[in-house]
Amino acid sequence: MKRAFLYLSALVGVGGILYLASAATAQPPAGGTPPPAAGAAPASGVRPTVAVFNMAAVMRDFEKAKYQVYTLNKMRVANSGSLAQLRTKALELQKLIPATTDTGLREKYTRDLTAIQRQYEDEERNVNKHLNDEASKIISKLYDEIKMVVDKTAEMNAYHIVFAYPDAVTAEEQANPYLKELKLKPPAAQPFFVSKQVDITGVVVSTLNQWYPPLDEKGQKVDVSKLPTVEPPATAAPGGATPTPGVPGGVPMVPGK
Repeated sequence: MKRAFLYLSALVGVGGILYLASAATAQPPAGGTPPPAAGAAPASGVRPTVAVFNMAAVMRDFEKAKYQVYTLNKMRVANSGSLAQLRTKALELQKLIPATTDTGLREKYTRDLTAIQRQYEDEERNVNKHLNDEASKIISKLYDEIKMVVDKTAEMNAYHIVFAYPDAVTAEEQANPYLKELKLKPPAAQPFFVSKQVDITGVVVSTLNQWYPPLDEKGQKVDVSKLPTVEPPATAAPGGATPTPGVPGGVPMVPGK
């Protein structure tokens, strides 16, 4: 699976880290300005000029991001049907070849198997490219929307700077040694203590879900808590190892919370 699809699935499914290279220009959406951050004092009073938000928590609770990953997983399942058929044919040939005594027929089966394996690789490459292209578009759009909400929140509260930081979201993640190690060697600013007065994660999540709700193809708002589980067919390459059920290629197929 290509980088962008893995990246987006991991961000929504677990407390992942979002590294963003640049901002894109966007127009403010309808719906007014975001609410003031908790603990923010009026402009005339004493107030913090720096704010932070947990990007992992935002991506975990941004309902549109969850729905986008769900639609990508549905697309993967739909596009994996032909791969499953090719894999079935390859498995049948793999059983026939050692059991065939006719030399000419065995050679034919071997050629057929090679052709199927090459067809499988080509088809899988096309599917992965399509999914990766779609995931890249989604990541870019989600970035624009998060940037818009953060910019407006900073403007309303007169923050001079807002840091996006990655941190654990659940109690299980807080105990994860990998995340602890990651925080000891961060690629950018990493808060070790965050006061509630400057943490605008909740404001960002609430405003994102209000301004950019997940909409289906009919334009109706989607209740992401009721999304069904997407179970893809097994799509390991012919002759390869059997994939973990429901997690082809190690990709988390359903955004969890």
